[in-house]
Amino acid sequence: MGALNGVKVLDLSVMISGPLSAMILADQGADVIKVESPGLGDIMRFLGTNKGGMTGIFNNNNRGKRSLVVDLKKDEGRALLLDLVADADVFIQNFRPGAMERLGLGYDDLAAANPDLIYVSISGYGPDGPLSHRRVYDNVIQAASGLASVQTDPTTGIPSMYRTLICDKVTSLNAAQAISAALFARASGRCRGQHIVIAMLDAAMA
Repeated sequence: MGALNGVKVLDLSVMISGPLSAMILADQGADVIKVESPGLGDIMRFLGTNKGGMTGIFNNNNRGKRSLVVDLKKDEGRALLLDLVADADVFIQNFRPGAMERLGLGYDDLAAANPDLIYVSISGYGPDGPLSHRRVYDNVIQAASGLASVQTDPTTGIPSMYRTLICDKVTSLNAAQAISAALFARASGRCRGQHIVIAMLDAAMA
């Protein structure tokens, strides 16, 4: 029995930064339900080496989870999600800022349904500012944060990328730690639910 046994997590995130943080919680005993959209779902199911209908990179960021397909663009899908939120402890999403609010599933919406909910929003540049609306990937944040310049070839002066998804991974570690801290604060009576906002750029620069 893990330390987070009894903690229910709804993971609506895709790619790496959100799913890996949720998987860390699952490794520690949390009950993680991965909620995916109809059709492709999380595109990581199809990227990279495939064996038995599943890619290695998807398994390496989603083990230990249960899976559910929900169409959040339909009233029935949003109603189902709200039923799941009613007794959830953690909600993780990494869509671009404003996307969940347009669906009526932003922090204020879900906190009204469950005041104890720890709602996690992961994005590239944060919820506001001139770049907040942009879609980002790991290599974009490597460049924006200056990490690529740290890897500059001394002979050519050309920056280069880390050949691993370092920004996604460090963001997920920050998220998992922040969620654990929020769960502790709630359990000790210092607060109820919280909105944790994490930008990949902030995590990478730190």
